[in-house]
Amino acid sequence: MPPRARRVRLLRNQGMERPYENELVGYNLRMTDIAAAIGVVQLRRLPALTERRQANATALDAALAGHRHLTGPARRPGATHVFHQYTVRSADREGLRRRLEAHGVETRVHYPTPVHRLAPFATGRADLLETDRAAAEVLSLPVGPHLSGGEVAAVAAAVAG
Repeated sequence: MPPRARRVRLLRNQGMERPYENELVGYNLRMTDIAAAIGVVQLRRLPALTERRQANATALDAALAGHRHLTGPARRPGATHVFHQYTVRSADREGLRRRLEAHGVETRVHYPTPVHRLAPFATGRADLLETDRAAAEVLSLPVGPHLSGGEVAAVAAAVAG
């Protein structure tokens, strides 16, 4: 077994290959049989769920296209975006967040602290101004496959104010 594969297996199993013989500090990342069975069934639904997210994102793109104070997610030619999140950038993130909350639209700020500012990675040497700016401006809007077309339109209307 290649060394990297062995290390990953150790990490997922509390650092042990043999019971109670820890070789390194690991994790308990093993999946139960029931969780695996549910996951297999859910994987069959993945293409349809992804298509729904993409349709919701396309609707949000169209509705938000005229807002000069918002920047939506980038789409690259030749790449397929699955829209696990639909994250916009706004210089007035908190104002936008409050307005959406007043309209009953749930939002999230994912990764409010840039990685280079987190204690384990902070070296004091990184000057990443655009990363800091992005962390202060990003806000994720609802895009999940559970949303109806009317709900996506309501999110877009709430963004418009």
